[in-house]
Amino acid sequence: MHKLMRTIKSVVIIGCLVSSAANAEVGPKVAVMAFLLNDMTNLPNAPEELKRIDLLSTKFHESLKSKGINVVPEGAKVKSEIEKHSPTYLYDNVETAIELNKNTGADYLVIGVALKPTYLFVYPRLIIVDVKNKSVVMSKSAQLESSWTDENTTIRTAEKLAQVVKERVDALHAAAEQ
Repeated sequence: MHKLMRTIKSVVIIGCLVSSAANAEVGPKVAVMAFLLNDMTNLPNAPEELKRIDLLSTKFHESLKSKGINVVPEGAKVKSEIEKHSPTYLYDNVETAIELNKNTGADYLVIGVALKPTYLFVYPRLIIVDVKNKSVVMSKSAQLESSWTDENTTIRTAEKLAQVVKERVDALHAAAEQ
């Protein structure tokens, strides 16, 4: 009988621990919009450059998720709104970006733009927007100097930007819980 009681007690304790872990907060929700190419060269939107920016966006998303960021899909109307405007539209119009993503439940938005002012460089830029406060809480940029064929540089840049975002979101989340 004593052994049965210990077994039942152990099962109850394990059940409580599993339940607590399942209900534990996974962190703030972050809607992450793909980097959009803002190509200002005389030969804009070269297929190779679009491919590189797509790789940057994909690896950025993957890296955020692998770092434990609770990434939620962007709002359903984001893509159609961007098609009506310039690649920098949501980057420059934070309140519109918030409105387009209100149904995602996101606590933060990450909005990226890849600025290409010359043939030699691409500058991925991003901002983190605090949805509740409707304010930009971080702005970061990087510089890609490599050729289109150097995927490793693009991937490393995506990973570095993801790490910066992770650190900032974690710090914001920790401050909000105090």
